[in-house]
Amino acid sequence: MPVIQPPPVSKQLQDEIHKAEKMHDFVSGTVPDEFVGDTDQKILVAAIYSLTSEHHAAILYLLKAARYDGSALALVRPLIDGAYRAHWIYSCAKPDIVARIKNGENVYPGLINMADEIEKKVNADGLFATIKSYINTLHGYTHGGLEQLGRRFNATGTAVQPNYSDGEKVEVVKATTAHLTALAIAWCQIVSTDPPDKEPLSKKISDHYVAEYQLPPKA
Repeated sequence: MPVIQPPPVSKQLQDEIHKAEKMHDFVSGTVPDEFVGDTDQKILVAAIYSLTSEHHAAILYLLKAARYDGSALALVRPLIDGAYRAHWIYSCAKPDIVARIKNGENVYPGLINMADEIEKKVNADGLFATIKSYINTLHGYTHGGLEQLGRRFNATGTAVQPNYSDGEKVEVVKATTAHLTALAIAWCQIVSTDPPDKEPLSKKISDHYVAEYQLPPKA
């Protein structure tokens, strides 16, 4: 059975990656470049935001290379898991739980429970709840399940060739960019002394995302 390299990146995917790269750069250039690390909450969210941003850049790089689609998709769950943990620490976790996390205890309630708790605290139009129907799929992509193994052959099954659809990859780019943006908005509000609804950098990021992705503004 021959081993065949995947085809070049399509224009549709190139355009989506380019848009996401521009959003990534805008976010990176807008979030505060220093902060006062005076709480465990800030320290933890800073570390998670840094890692999430790195995962997002890596996903775009791997997809753009056209040879590492499986590795790109394997990073989607770690990115989303990290983003949810940061939002949960910021919005839901009590101080004693935050302290336990900083001390290395795994006391996170799991993605689905975090999604439910975050949705009750954050006005995100259901963004966090969308994870529920995809958790098993994301788990499979990360841990080499059938979601990955079934996409390592060409359409006829006669050759080893990564075989991920453009639709899947475009959705990965859109979803991970949305979660990076939402976390960046929260990060700006965490480190600011302004009330969340008055914090200027988070609004700047939100407005830019809405404009770039042509979303209707919130009422």
